[in-house]
Amino acid sequence: MKKLLLFMILTVGMTRLPSLEAQQIKVISFNIQNSGHTKADGKNAWHIRRNAVMKMIEKEAPDIMGLQEALLDQLSSIDQLFRNKYRRTGVGADNGLTRGEHNAIYYDKTKFKLISTKTRWLSATPQRVSNGWDSRHPYIVTIARFRSTESGKELYYFNTRLDPESNISRVESINLLVELIQKEVPEGIPVILGGDFGLETLSHLFDKLKNEGLESARDIAPRKDYKNTYNGFGNDDGSMVDHFLTRDINILRFRTMTKGYGVPYISDHYPIVMDIEL
Repeated sequence: MKKLLLFMILTVGMTRLPSLEAQQIKVISFNIQNSGHTKADGKNAWHIRRNAVMKMIEKEAPDIMGLQEALLDQLSSIDQLFRNKYRRTGVGADNGLTRGEHNAIYYDKTKFKLISTKTRWLSATPQRVSNGWDSRHPYIVTIARFRSTESGKELYYFNTRLDPESNISRVESINLLVELIQKEVPEGIPVILGGDFGLETLSHLFDKLKNEGLESARDIAPRKDYKNTYNGFGNDDGSMVDHFLTRDINILRFRTMTKGYGVPYISDHYPIVMDIEL
């Protein structure tokens, strides 16, 4: 009996419980600048930047990556090159299918299972293709619910871009994002809200998100920077408009990637990256 008891104690001590262990994850948010501005972007047009963007993705190897402004041809290039590693979710804003800008979410298919996904338009009629309030174009949020294949833990990712021109639209869009988080996310499941907000987190508009328990990853990370994320391809002084806001997530590091990977700028925005524990 004593030998059996000793064996059981040793066995329990040696048994790993992966569902209780913290899993480190790298998440990127990146406004890729859509490929439809070839003439205006000139030397920074997509066909010139494309290989550099691919190098960035390959080198950084994010576990989850949210893109903003991406058109289908840009997504197809990523799909083709990384078909063995990533899967993608998200639809085009113009028709709910493939047309228009996508706030696509890529995820490492070996590390995450997509449980559910949906798109909501930042408008008074979020469940159908529509322009919001006084916006000239449709803006969307892509919502994905993931389960880690390693730990079994779940995670919600909201990937969005707010109207850069209309303050009314930004106000109402943030109100809607709060409503969606309240409606979609069960209590206790970690949440990431990332993207191009067109606003500094000092704006009072972020107060509603903070009241929902969402904190700026940039502010709470023990290792971080406060670099501007918008660069205008070098024609703008820049501003800090790209953000991660999180809830129930341990942030290890936040950084802004300013490397060009062979070109002066891989977009008119710098990607932002956070390393987290789930």
